[in-house]
Amino acid sequence: MIDRITAVEITEQNAEIFCRDAAGECVKKIVPFSPWMLAEKGVVVSSGGRAVALAGSAPLNVRWEFDCVSDYEVALETVKKSPGVLTVRELSTQFLSISGNRFFSGMDFHELHRMQFAVAANGDGTEITAIEVADNRGFFARYETAECGGEAAVLAKFNEAVKSCDPDLLEGYNIFKDGLPLLEKRAKKLKFTFDCGRNGGGFSSRKSRFSVAEKQIFCNRYYLYGRQLADMAHLVLFYDAAHRDMESFELDYLREYFGIECCEDTRAVQELSNLLSPASFYKCCTLPLTFQDCVLRGSGAALDAFFIAEYQRAGYAVPYPEEARRFAGALTGAGEAGVYHQVRHCDVRSLYPSILLHLNQAPARDELGIFLKSLSRLRQFRLDAKDQARALPEGREKQRLNALQSTFKILINSFYGYLGFAQGSFNDCTLAESVTAFGRELLGKLAEKLSSLDAQIVEMDTDGIYFTMPPEVPEDFEAQIQSVLPAGIELDFDAEYPAMYCYKSKNYALLHADNSVSVSGAALKSRALEKYQRKFISAVLRSKLLDAPEIMENCYRELHDAISARTIDIAELAKSEVLSDSPENYKRKQSAPGARRSAAYELALASGKKFRSGDKVEFYVTGSKAKLPVVGNSKLLSDAESGVRDENTAYYLAKLDELYKQFK
Repeated sequence: MIDRITAVEITEQNAEIFCRDAAGECVKKIVPFSPWMLAEKGVVVSSGGRAVALAGSAPLNVRWEFDCVSDYEVALETVKKSPGVLTVRELSTQFLSISGNRFFSGMDFHELHRMQFAVAANGDGTEITAIEVADNRGFFARYETAECGGEAAVLAKFNEAVKSCDPDLLEGYNIFKDGLPLLEKRAKKLKFTFDCGRNGGGFSSRKSRFSVAEKQIFCNRYYLYGRQLADMAHLVLFYDAAHRDMESFELDYLREYFGIECCEDTRAVQELSNLLSPASFYKCCTLPLTFQDCVLRGSGAALDAFFIAEYQRAGYAVPYPEEARRFAGALTGAGEAGVYHQVRHCDVRSLYPSILLHLNQAPARDELGIFLKSLSRLRQFRLDAKDQARALPEGREKQRLNALQSTFKILINSFYGYLGFAQGSFNDCTLAESVTAFGRELLGKLAEKLSSLDAQIVEMDTDGIYFTMPPEVPEDFEAQIQSVLPAGIELDFDAEYPAMYCYKSKNYALLHADNSVSVSGAALKSRALEKYQRKFISAVLRSKLLDAPEIMENCYRELHDAISARTIDIAELAKSEVLSDSPENYKRKQSAPGARRSAAYELALASGKKFRSGDKVEFYVTGSKAKLPVVGNSKLLSDAESGVRDENTAYYLAKLDELYKQFK
């Protein structure tokens, strides 16, 4: 095994491996590598391959190996549309799968040499005005076109900085969307050639897409030989999908959100990376994936790569996925809407992974038992790291262990989701169904026990329960609740709250001991709501949790008066939507019967500006009627004229009144 790998590049017959040694130097190693694909017995590939028989009863029981990439690519063309073949697209993943090596094994996150860069452009985004560069070893430079003698000189300075600093990972914010495309475009125009890859080559890219929650994000993925690249904007999207409380994805807003005090964009990106990148770094130590793939691949696809790799290391055949189907999910429920006081929360630690281990059941087609062995190992690894972190004072080691345990928490929780993953080679919907059924049974038993002790159930969701404490609390209260769970499945009583407002199932607000409020549920904090609506709902929640009705009344009156008098900042009324598709694709889809029109896309198309997938469109409603279609009666916020107020006050007042009645 090779430790401290930072990059793997596949050449015609070898793998070039770049390592960052303990002294901090970059070292290159070359090892032989044969590209491969899996096939059913009897499937014929072009000449140049050799068949390796795989053990086991699964149908993909032959691994075809090739002496060089050229032979592999010829074979790929002949079988790419044939049934009975499975290919792993990334050659670096093929190498990691067969060799058992993993990126960054034997390293800590802080040892990775990371460089950040930010590209500044002129007003219309057509020319570079500056490139800022920094790294996590103290280097910083800003190259201005006015000072360096033009764009070509700035490109050369940036190129030389990458070569001389020799980073393992290049990072930026929106660099895949804005920074690198502009660099490529201007370099081509100026006939400048980048050679900052570790083979003397430049940047390359391909079109791609990935999923974040319910959205498909289209993007270019960028590559630089011997180095890895990451766009912090992608990590922010995934962070927000879990927390759902960001109002913007602009870097200035993120500074405020995360408490980042750096003025320079590169330093801000570095701090973002310090917060958000360790999870992907430590996932790389387990999964046969690059850093970029660990960021962008869904948990199901990532685990599938892991299982296929384990089977290839063992010389075993791989099954086909079973057809996915729907089945009953987790138990959820809520008490009567209203405010509850002295609320506690308990949840089952890693509910679904714990159930899988308790039942000792693995996917039916997992002949090697890799699923349960890996789940058990990762769960124990996570618990050990968590316990070690608790015992340490604040510092780098505690931070490292917390990053480890958080990463493995995410990984082990994704094992259950993999069972229902439609493309998972070892998926098993029947087992997934039995796990959720067992989970519903356990949560039901917990609720029954709490009720029998005169605790009042406020909210139940999947693995946890919010409840009010009984008037008389038995000394062994927690032990009595834990007693309904089988051995090996543990309950955490992890928080207490002075008050909780339950709006409806999965939508609630919690008052913390310091009088701060946290909110869950799209009905109470969705970004689909305009800012003035979110402001009013925030006041409503504080009003209810603090039993202070004047907070809601005052906020309602202030907003009502400001909208009526047109003194409210028009940006407070604007709706913000992120385009999940390009306006051109939207336009093509409009020809289909029943296609729904979107104000955001219509405005983007009519603007004459170059909007792309992932861009944010902010607009407000015009006209004079309270009820009217938004499409055709809206305007881009950027087109609002200073001193001219044409927002639809009747429309916005009606929405405010509707919210007021709803919460009154």
